[in-house]
Order: sequence, then C-alpha cells, then structure tokens
Amino acid sequence: MNNSYLNIFLIIFMISFSYTQDEEVNSAFTGSFGSVTLNDQIYNHFSFKPEMSVGKLGLGMDLYFYFDEDGKLYHDNWNFSSSENSFRTVVDKIYYIRWGQPYDDIYFRFGALPNVTMGHGSLVKNYSNVIDFPRYRRKGITFNYKLSKVAMQFIHSDFKEIDAPSLVALSTSFEFVDKFNLNFTLATDSDQYNGLFDSDDDNIPDLIDDFPNDEDFWHENQLLIDQLMNDKTDLGDPCWDITGDTITDENGNGMDDTCENIVENLQLEIDNSYDSSSILNGDVVSGLSFGLSYDLTSRFLLYSEFAQLFGKTSNPYHPNDLEYNDYNTDLGYGFIPIGFRANWDKITFSIDYRQNTEKFLFHYWDQNYDNSRVKLLGSSAITKEQNLYKYGEAQGVKVSLVSNIKYLGVSFSYSHMNSDIWDDASSSYKSDDNHSIYTKLDIDTSMLYKVRIAEMFYQQRNIDSPFDFDPNEDSLFGYNVGIEMSDNMVLILKGRKSYACDDDHCDPIKTTQIETQIIF
Repeated sequence: MNNSYLNIFLIIFMISFSYTQDEEVNSAFTGSFGSVTLNDQIYNHFSFKPEMSVGKLGLGMDLYFYFDEDGKLYHDNWNFSSSENSFRTVVDKIYYIRWGQPYDDIYFRFGALPNVTMGHGSLVKNYSNVIDFPRYRRKGITFNYKLSKVAMQFIHSDFKEIDAPSLVALSTSFEFVDKFNLNFTLATDSDQYNGLFDSDDDNIPDLIDDFPNDEDFWHENQLLIDQLMNDKTDLGDPCWDITGDTITDENGNGMDDTCENIVENLQLEIDNSYDSSSILNGDVVSGLSFGLSYDLTSRFLLYSEFAQLFGKTSNPYHPNDLEYNDYNTDLGYGFIPIGFRANWDKITFSIDYRQNTEKFLFHYWDQNYDNSRVKLLGSSAITKEQNLYKYGEAQGVKVSLVSNIKYLGVSFSYSHMNSDIWDDASSSYKSDDNHSIYTKLDIDTSMLYKVRIAEMFYQQRNIDSPFDFDPNEDSLFGYNVGIEMSDNMVLILKGRKSYACDDDHCDPIKTTQIETQIIF
C-alpha cells in the first residue's frame, strides 16, 4: 500500500467534515446499499455520499464498497499496490469539487460532468462523462472564465486518462461590436481506441475479456490449454508421452498428436477472437467551429455556426473498384446558416436550418460519445470516425426545447434531415431520411405519493424513424426511479442501456443498479 496516497485520501475525507465555522455550511449526507452489475457480474454494494458547500465552494464524495457473492471486496476500487493505482483509488472517491456556478464569472468543477455544450453545439452538445456510471467513474475538469466582454470555457473529460481522454476542448467568445458575438471552439479526442476499457491492463478490452480482472487470462480457451499443457485434465488417454513431439513440457516430454491438435484448434479460436492490429495508437479526431450571434433583445438572438472535423474515415469501396483510389477519406464540414433562440425564465426554444457535406455529423461529441467512441465489430475495433463514410450530404431543420415548468422538466431536440446514406448492397450513396431525437423527462414528484425520483432519457441518432425503436451504436436509454420506503429512506432503481452493433444486429450493453438510499 502506498501510504502517501492513502494519507492524501484520508486528508480529503476529513476536509469534507471540517469546513470553517466562519461561514454557513450547507450539507447533505446520504448512504445507500443494494446491488450493481459490473462486467456482467452482480455485486452487493454499500456507499456513503457526503455533499457540502460553504460560500462558493462545494464538495461531493463517493465512498463505495462492492462485495461479490463470496463476500470478497472488489479489489480494484481500493487498490494501493502502486502509485498509479493509488492515484486512481483516491480520485475515484471524489464525486465532484466545484467553485461557483456555471453562470458566475469564475466557475470550476472537477469530477462528474453531467452536461456540457460549447459554442452553439455543432461539435460538443450535451456531452456527459457519467453516462455509464458506475461502470466507469471518469473525473473531468471544466473551467469557465468571464472578463468584461470575453468568455472562455475549457473541458478535459477524464483526469485519470490525462493523456488520452475522450474530449479536450477549448471555447472562447467575445463581443466584437455592439450585440455581435463571435465564438471559436476547438475539440479533440487524441486516442479514440483508449475507449476500449481494460481493467486488468492486459491489452484486451473488457468487452471481450472473459477474465476482465485477471491479467493472466482473457479467453476461456486459455484455461483449457493450461490444463492440457500441464496435464491437469483427463481425456481418457494420457496427453503426454516421451516421444518429444512438437509441443513439449519443461521436462522434454512431448504431447501426443490428438492433444496437440486440440491445443492448436483452441489457439486458433483465440487468435480469431480479437485482432489487435486493428488498433492504431494515437488515432486522433478533432474539430474546429466558428460561430456568430446577434442579440435581437435580451431574450432573443440569431446565430450561425460553421464546423469542420479533421481525421480519416474508412474507404467504403472495394480495392478492385474504380472508385477506390479516387475516394477522399478526409472528414467533412457542417454549416448552420441561420438559427433562432428564445430564452424565457423557464423555457428555452431554438430552431435552425443546417446542412453538411459527406463524412460529417453534427454534435459529434454528444451525450453518448463515451459509448460510441469505439466499438468492437467482430474481432476488430471500429471508431466512430471510421464509420463517418456512411453519412453523405444532408440538409434539414433542428428544433429543441428545454423547460422547467410546474410538475415537469423537459429537454427535447429533434432533427429532420434529408440525407444521402451509404448503401452496402449497391456500393453507393442513396437518398434517405436521417433523423435524430433526444428527450429527457424529469417529473416533479411532490404530487406523487411515495415517489421521490422519476426521470428518464432516450436518444436515437442517424436513423430512418426515431419513433421506431431500431437501435444502432448511437442509441441510448436510461431511467432513475426512487420510491420512498419510510422517512429518510428511498429505494432507487437506475438503468442504462447502450448498444454494440455489427453488420447483422446490435447487442445491448446494460447497467442496472438497485440501491436503498438513507438520508441522514
């Protein structure tokens, strides 16, 4: 155990209980217990979450313990075996640290980032680094600074992956003449393949690792080979003789032909399960946007924005096709010529006309980006960037509404695009609809008996009909429901579902958490 990091953790924990008494302290303490599914295994869990604020300073902590069916503590959550593991353990226990609020001149937040939009959203729109919490606990940083007529916004999506987070972005805006505002946004993902999580650091993604917490094994066939190679199994006839065949043990004993063929076939299955050569170290995708807005009044504005993606997509043509050598794999751009936004006290409404070239998607860094950043297709890893060839020229309209009226909070956006979509059968682009929808409902439960929490969200992107639930890699569904069991005790059910898709079908990736929350 690295005592220096453990001491740091203990100091941070004690700070959460020792704010200065010179200012009023607002605090909330909750504890919870229940079950959670991690890597397709169910764990019992207990957690304690103190949240406190004094002045502009706020701190939330997340102290959690997972136990398997044998009562053993999930080791990765409390791992002080090295400096790197100690650092991750300490940082994971901080849910957030903040200074100020997003509307203040200076705002800083470290930890959970539930919703970030930059500029007018052409590149970064509603990005969240907690969409698959608690499977992965990312610790991001966002910083807003305003000085006179200049504003700056910075985001780093995961401090634990400081060299290769899914999003690093900088946006700045300023008023260059009366009521006219300019904004620039630069965003990048420096290594998209880093989205293939590898809990045991064996260079095999958790999604296909049969032993995600054991660095010695990743495929079930490896256990069978180990048994054969060490003569730990009974196949009726002995596997080892003294003939000294191709495969030998440390004593020079050879494996008979039958066993040798079995081992070779098992190894072939392993080799065909995952193609590590499909991963390119440091595969970068970036974007740059430039926006302009004009304040009609204090509540109404007109805006326009141009966005360009930088990177390479896949070539969809066969090498024997004449079009193969002429196809340009460079990514495209999108443009919002005109948009209108209205802000009232509890309602924000916007509508815009937009169009784009081939190999471009608006809101590239969206709420589900950490799930769609890279996927496993068969034995190969495919990034979101590599699939952009599927999207041709498009034009259409997007509308969005955010409201917080009595009894109901609503976030809704819908885009209707007439687009060219790549057709594999004809190896060409065909005209088709390409629609997207995102909606979130947050119900005021004060009028509902025994219901303390009721919220859900749903996302479908780049499909023919968003109202026919035909999932793709951008689909996302989630809900939180809390039922009051007694005074200061709430039963909470949390669910998340995203999808891993190949050419034939999409497999759901589910996270379910059931907990009993106690409010102290």
